[in-house]
Amino acid sequence: RIVDDSMIAEYAQHNDAILLVIVPASQASEISSSRALKIAKEYDPESTRTVGIIGKIDQAAENSKALAAVQALLSNQGPPKTTDIPWVALIGQSVSIASAQSGSGENSLETAWRAESESLKSILTGAPQSKLGRIALVDTLASQIRSRMKLRLPNILSGLQGKSQTVQDELARLGEQLVNSAEGTRAI
Repeated sequence: RIVDDSMIAEYAQHNDAILLVIVPASQASEISSSRALKIAKEYDPESTRTVGIIGKIDQAAENSKALAAVQALLSNQGPPKTTDIPWVALIGQSVSIASAQSGSGENSLETAWRAESESLKSILTGAPQSKLGRIALVDTLASQIRSRMKLRLPNILSGLQGKSQTVQDELARLGEQLVNSAEGTRAI
């Protein structure tokens, strides 16, 4: 194993970490046995901080079984353990990088991402367009982060209110001590 379990646990146990389940399209039909999916479900059973990424779609373009599994995942119709995870499809990164390097300036990356999206649309004709390409990945990650913040914010705010009350109580106590001390009496 390239990454050991302790390194995964160290990262995944943090409640604010986004977990990425990355599988190649050729293995999408066996997603239920994916180690990455099992780990994500262990640390995030409700999938509130998990995003699924199906890569190398271009390399599976001729594999109808793999493409059907990819389409099912993207449409939330995959195996039960996968339906609560937002999935995004990508092409192999070398294609996008090569496309980006062929252009010049800032637009080349944007052009590559658009080209990737168009390629994905032609390969995955029945898939939701909003789940194809790197732009979809950015949107999905942003959505998961926003959802996560909405879940965590009330706890953070109540914790801050509790600490604020403790500080106010301590200041009031210190103020009373100052007034009741000899130095405080002279100051008044």
